[in-house]
Amino acid sequence: MVSLFISSVRSHCEWKTPMEPWHIIVALIQGLVEWLPISSEGQVVLFVYNLGAVPQTEIVTLVVWLHLGTALAVLVRYPRTILEVATLKDRALFRLLVIATFATAVTAIPLYLFLRAILTSDMGASDIGELLNISIGILLMITALVLYLPTRSTLNELDVEERDPTNLVALTTGLVQGVSVLPGLSRSGLTVSALLMQKIDKEKALRFSFLMSVPAVLGILVVEILIGPAIPSIETVDLLAMEVIVFITGLASMEFLLRIAKRIQFWKLCLLIGVIAVVFGIPVLL
Repeated sequence: MVSLFISSVRSHCEWKTPMEPWHIIVALIQGLVEWLPISSEGQVVLFVYNLGAVPQTEIVTLVVWLHLGTALAVLVRYPRTILEVATLKDRALFRLLVIATFATAVTAIPLYLFLRAILTSDMGASDIGELLNISIGILLMITALVLYLPTRSTLNELDVEERDPTNLVALTTGLVQGVSVLPGLSRSGLTVSALLMQKIDKEKALRFSFLMSVPAVLGILVVEILIGPAIPSIETVDLLAMEVIVFITGLASMEFLLRIAKRIQFWKLCLLIGVIAVVFGIPVLL
């Protein structure tokens, strides 16, 4: 079924249109999936790789540039917060983001260089990522059970929710975020999972995960520009149009996830993220 779908899209790609169908599909995947516990990078890499739309050596470059759209969505969603961080008005959050970004660089840069080397030969890293996603999903479901049990007794669920990120939390979550450069591992799923498991308030966990993505995206983009190629070999107009689609859909999916977090209990959010991570990791076992 997947091969037939890809063959159909490939045939459409032969049309000389201002924006080819695969451009729209890839942009929608990135925007809609980025904030869910599903690897947007993994989905985009596999789709573009099987389609053969761009040279294999440029796939990672395209993925990195598409993340600019979702980074811009974060800036638009939290303009005041971003301004306070940039002007050092919120020094506490600035410190946490610096710690998280430094920790991300420690794990992300070596793995990113490794990924570029892997993509010149095979796609084995993606299967590893999907298997890890399953493990993370199972761990999250166990976490959900642990958090659910107190709600059946005299304890109030709010007792396990109200915790702000600390320096140690930022450090560990940053290290985890860096690992998500591997296709198949969800950046959002990993970071939110790490925060929830450390009993960070669910809305604050989502917010901090979103904010962490901005310096991470900008940092990996700088690395990409330094080692080249600077941009993927597609028309600049098409790339800009893809960024617009990623931005709009990314902003919408972010808002959707935030509204869900407000309406459901803490343990249910863990369970939901865990189930999605496991379901989307199962195909690699088949």
